Amino acid sequence: MPRRNWKAPKEGSLKEHLDYYPCSEECCARTRMMELFTVSSTDIDNDTRANGAIVPVNKQIVNGTMMRKLIAKMLLLFSESISSGHISRYPTVSGILDENASHLMGLVLGAITDLCFNMEYVRRSTDARWSYCSKAGDHRLYYPYLGVCPHCMIRLDKPVNAALGISKHPTSEEKEIKARYFGNKIESHHVGRIGERVIVYILDLLTKSKYPESKTTIVFDDQHEVDCAFFFDGIGVLAQIKSSPLVLLPIVSVLQSPLTQGVDNISGLPLAKPDHTFTSFAASEHELGLYFSIDDSSMTLGMKTEDNWPYSTFTENLDIDKVMKVIENWVAIYHSFEIPKRKRSGDDVKRAYLTAGWGAPIDDNKTKSGLARSDNMMKGTYASLKYGAYYVQECKRKTLRTVLLSNIDPVHQYEDYLENLQDIRWGHDKNFSNSTSPEGSEGYFIDEEKLTYLFDAVFTFNRQILNDEKIKIGWNLNELFGKLAAKSLDDFLIHWSKIND
Repeated sequence: MPRRNWKAPKEGSLKEHLDYYPCSEECCARTRMMELFTVSSTDIDNDTRANGAIVPVNKQIVNGTMMRKLIAKMLLLFSESISSGHISRYPTVSGILDENASHLMGLVLGAITDLCFNMEYVRRSTDARWSYCSKAGDHRLYYPYLGVCPHCMIRLDKPVNAALGISKHPTSEEKEIKARYFGNKIESHHVGRIGERVIVYILDLLTKSKYPESKTTIVFDDQHEVDCAFFFDGIGVLAQIKSSPLVLLPIVSVLQSPLTQGVDNISGLPLAKPDHTFTSFAASEHELGLYFSIDDSSMTLGMKTEDNWPYSTFTENLDIDKVMKVIENWVAIYHSFEIPKRKRSGDDVKRAYLTAGWGAPIDDNKTKSGLARSDNMMKGTYASLKYGAYYVQECKRKTLRTVLLSNIDPVHQYEDYLENLQDIRWGHDKNFSNSTSPEGSEGYFIDEEKLTYLFDAVFTFNRQILNDEKIKIGWNLNELFGKLAAKSLDDFLIHWSKIND
């Protein structure tokens, strides 16, 4: 990123930041850290403009207060499920628990992340382009995020036969719509901003559950190279975030009567609207729900209103079984997704169709989740390299770290995208020298302190690469699970959920 004409802020305006992360005058990274502090805030609940002004609540990209409450309640009820043994009723989740509690904890956080994405997608739903289907024996409208019918894609032999926006005898207009329709997605910029906030919330919760005095800052200048930073146990962790959803549950509404379209030329009676075609729908006048394709069920979102919808209704109605259903559903789809495409068969093929980025004719493959999209992996890798060169190596106290954050790693493409990069350490040519070892062998040597990890950590919810010991201790999912199982985080979660009240 080109350096801007940066001016030092007025004396005293950085005191809060320097209190929890002192940066000496002699540090070569000081100027960059001071600039970072001027464009970041510990207020992670609100959108802040580049001039420091808080964006009005009704125009904020994320409903931060309600998202915080949803995350906390999900974890409180998951904690109750573990401690009470209720989790045993859910075979997929309890099976993972028997093998690896830390891995289950990560997948639970992955499910919660996608649920938060879902709430923000639902907030942006419109009255246009709902899809009609009567195949379940009633009359439904779906607001889909993929280019197939949420009900029929699981139940047909070939899910592509459930394609939306085209009838048995398509018009040229229908063919044109289908050629470029991949669901009611929101703009990539908004997806990125939503993802940043969700990840920051969950990492803030994870960090503060161990270090209550830790600080989390989110960068509000879109042009800055760092997305957020975490300060705990004497270190500063600079983060690049590449996050986007894996599973989005469509909205559903069940109608009292079938939809019609035109009239019969002979009888003059109304003609039934064809399945899998689009229609406008006054969503605010009907009960809405989140639809689960796997078992053809839904959870209520209530009536569409202006005040904290859909968070308020959904969060208020959560109980242990609903929380476990969200998690079990997400994990089942994730397990199908983690199988390489060419090796999937049977139900795994159908469940994988429920994930983002499948490719035509289901979804645009540019919407692959998290680091599963190669562009995100490449951009994130460069960002980590730059943080290492311009911050980590320049830090006089050697207390800065770099981390690539995402909701999900490349999964079945991990070997191709990440495996051979994860433990790379690098140094500048000027710091290497030809030397002879005590044993007499010739070599190329560098002091260990001059070496820097490409990634001090790649932290995703399905897999954590932790090269730095302090990050490994601070962001320990096994420890988080243990605290939830022991119900020792209840008071913390309740407090954390109400910070912005």
